[in-house]
Amino acid sequence: LPALQTQPCALWPALQTQSCALRLDPMSAEGLVQRHQNRLVLLQRLGEVRQQVKALEAELADLERTVRGLPYEAANAGSDGREKSHEVRRHFGFLANFVAGGVALPTAVALMHPLDTVRTSMQATLQAEVGFSQAVKSLGLRGVARGFGLSALSASPQGAIRLASYEYCKTELSDLFAFRPLNIAVSAVAGDLASSAIKVPRELITQRMQTGQYASTSQAVKQILQESGPAGLFRGYLSTAFRDAPFMVLLFFSYEQFKTWKIRLTFAGDGPSRVISPWSDAETVLWGGISGAIAGFLTTPFDVVKTRIMTAQQHMTIGSAAKSIGASGLFT
Repeated sequence: LPALQTQPCALWPALQTQSCALRLDPMSAEGLVQRHQNRLVLLQRLGEVRQQVKALEAELADLERTVRGLPYEAANAGSDGREKSHEVRRHFGFLANFVAGGVALPTAVALMHPLDTVRTSMQATLQAEVGFSQAVKSLGLRGVARGFGLSALSASPQGAIRLASYEYCKTELSDLFAFRPLNIAVSAVAGDLASSAIKVPRELITQRMQTGQYASTSQAVKQILQESGPAGLFRGYLSTAFRDAPFMVLLFFSYEQFKTWKIRLTFAGDGPSRVISPWSDAETVLWGGISGAIAGFLTTPFDVVKTRIMTAQQHMTIGSAAKSIGASGLFT
């Protein structure tokens, strides 16, 4: 207001079409035209300000999402009230997560395939319990490699879809869930469901090859389609979902929690200024393995039921499979 009173024309260059010294009668024709022109200029300026405000609001929303994803309190500013200088924490996009998942899962599947074959052989035995050494001896060196090619190759798209979907959902849903663990749980289940269209047929065919029912992937697919149609490739879908939903929640939640604890313990005094990658590669493998072991152990009963359903010669329900296993076999 003081500026307007002292220099009204300097603040509004667009209004200087006529001399400021000329005082028009506000009710005259020239005055009404001038007032209309002034109004148009002010409305245009107001529209520009509104666009700037919207841009600032969008930027603020992005900053809030970033801050909510960091395991820090708001008190990480310096004692003098100024924020500490910090480097930007790396965030990976959808494509990077897609590629990472497409490499990580088949690598893990390939390395663990012999043990997975032994596990499947132990869980699929209906007549008598089979110990680890007995299962290894009965399979032999060639037996533990059954289904290796299919399992490793099809694990690539499954891992790519799962990790990319998980990270995408975790980012996009961060504004909907103030409770971060809930966001992680929902994102983990969503990522697993997105990849189930590949995972269930992969596990079904692989486990039947591991138990010696089929000699090749083509033979397995052909016979399953002849006997049950396309739906036969998804036998055990429900039992797989019952296993994987808690597994994925436990896996990702424990992994994220371990990461949060590490950051808080190591950088509690420095805040986010030193956080670019919270873990080394070795720590990522270590804590990822620990998270997987915890999730795998707690969901073993669901896995045994799923294996029995997928490898059975006849159709089995979850109830009939659990009954045939018995309480003692649920942790085979």
